[in-house]
Amino acid sequence: MQGLSIIIEEMIFIGLFLLELVILFFFSWLVTSSLSQFFLRLTRSQNTTIQLLSLLFLPGVIIHELAHLLVAGLLFVPVGEIEFFPQIKDPPAGGGVKLGSVAIGKTDPLRRAIIGVAPVFAGLAIMLGSLFYLSSAQFAFIPFPWNIIFLVYVLFTIGNTMFSSRKDVEGLLEALIVGAIILFGLYFIGFSLPQGFVNYFSSKEFIELIKTADLFMLAPLGTDIFIYGVARMLIKR
Repeated sequence: MQGLSIIIEEMIFIGLFLLELVILFFFSWLVTSSLSQFFLRLTRSQNTTIQLLSLLFLPGVIIHELAHLLVAGLLFVPVGEIEFFPQIKDPPAGGGVKLGSVAIGKTDPLRRAIIGVAPVFAGLAIMLGSLFYLSSAQFAFIPFPWNIIFLVYVLFTIGNTMFSSRKDVEGLLEALIVGAIILFGLYFIGFSLPQGFVNYFSSKEFIELIKTADLFMLAPLGTDIFIYGVARMLIKR
């Protein structure tokens, strides 16, 4: 019964983390769209709006595209031109802002999916890592309040650029199906993970790690909600 309760607890906190990730995804789109509208209304210039968005999101865009590039290289997938500067898309293309791009060569669905979601894992690692170091006083070399300002900017620029575009996740469904078939095949032939690995993922330590991640994810969510609210108020004025 204790083992079952641990599994249920893990599923709840993992589900909460995924829910936070989905909410952050939607708010990243809302924040980017609202800021582009605000800058366009303020400057009356599409070129100036693009330049402001480029400056604001540049660190996150660089990390996003480099994640694609590095993972593609590790998987031996050819890459082409890389673009770090945002562009406002025309209404026929769906409108909105395109925050950089990198050309990825044709490959199988599994590798395409891994390359597509690479910026999400890179972004989460940077955001959660920054929050961890701040909470453990490792940012002492940056005086207050600049450490808080630095952290908020990291959460803002990474949290709003780490999500993959529709093109990035082409073949993701096929990759999930292939992965499920592989896992079923391994289970059918009697393959099992090392006991130490299994024990860790069913331990209280792992649950505490997920709880901490759930708590830390509230920071980028709160940042996005605040910035989105301010941007909408300024647009309506």
